[in-house]
Amino acid sequence: MRDPSLEADLQARIEDGHKIYVMGDIHGHLATFRALLHRLDLGPEDRLICLGDMIDRGTDSAGVIKLIRSDSRIICIKGNHEQMAIQSITEEETVELYQPWMQRGGKSTWGSYIIRADGDLYQAKRTFYSDAKWMDNLPTQIVLDNWRFVHAGYDPRMPLDSQGEKELLWIRKIWYNHETPVDPQRTIIFGHTTTTKVGKANGGDIAHSTFDNELGKPAWIAMDIGAYNHVSPGLAAIDIKTFQVVKQATLRSERWFDVPDCREAKIGAHFGLDILRSSHRKEAVSALRAKRKLKMAGVVLQEDLDDYDVESMPRHVMFASSEVKESNNRVWHGP
Repeated sequence: MRDPSLEADLQARIEDGHKIYVMGDIHGHLATFRALLHRLDLGPEDRLICLGDMIDRGTDSAGVIKLIRSDSRIICIKGNHEQMAIQSITEEETVELYQPWMQRGGKSTWGSYIIRADGDLYQAKRTFYSDAKWMDNLPTQIVLDNWRFVHAGYDPRMPLDSQGEKELLWIRKIWYNHETPVDPQRTIIFGHTTTTKVGKANGGDIAHSTFDNELGKPAWIAMDIGAYNHVSPGLAAIDIKTFQVVKQATLRSERWFDVPDCREAKIGAHFGLDILRSSHRKEAVSALRAKRKLKMAGVVLQEDLDDYDVESMPRHVMFASSEVKESNNRVWHGP
């Protein structure tokens, strides 16, 4: 749950005057994350602490993890979305996608691994396996002299040192609705729940507790301003020494949530398959381009089936073809 050597290193950096920033949930928004890093202008001895949920929903979760793992200045703790992704590693050390994760934003993450592997499923699984094992070894909290960093929060009904992943990664209302400091000697900084729900903050703003701890500092600070909220989406980081907040609005290229009823980035719709969602194009040129893209993806439109000698095709392809005809589906998946 904790990494004593990491905590000692961070405490020493604070005492030596180096900058320590803490930020909320990234959720796969790589370009926006890069822009925030540029704004922070970290020195070689400065550190940025990510409060979990680096992955899911956004456009390039695999890219976010690759960037974090390649930069020693970035420290991470585990979030509930990392915990769900880890469940995709079986006891036999193979990758079998965990369905509850797929239903809660994991599709976009898995799609990003496939795209970064140029469609090579074997390579995608190898990279994801390595990243999942790395996530599994992340601490679930960081405790310093005057600070606690955690993804979701703490259960005020339990001793702080006896809380597990159920509390640290998932808790919500019972934590942030508690009206006295859970740790009187430390400010707790957390993510997980967007700030408009935690402290009734304006969209795009961090939230503070309305009461202080014994040191005269906020009892808690909420950092998840919502990378994909519809009011003022973005990422935010706070300098724990000066309390200065640096914000970066979600870049236009990553505003997948502007599409009505879209719950995660459609990163899995690639290699021309997105054309299937625009089957009513009237322009002949556009239709021709669409068909060419689909053929590259191994997909043939029903009206083009006459161009193929179905009887000479392998048995599994003939079976798929007959199923399509029976279901009146306009799309036929080729070999």
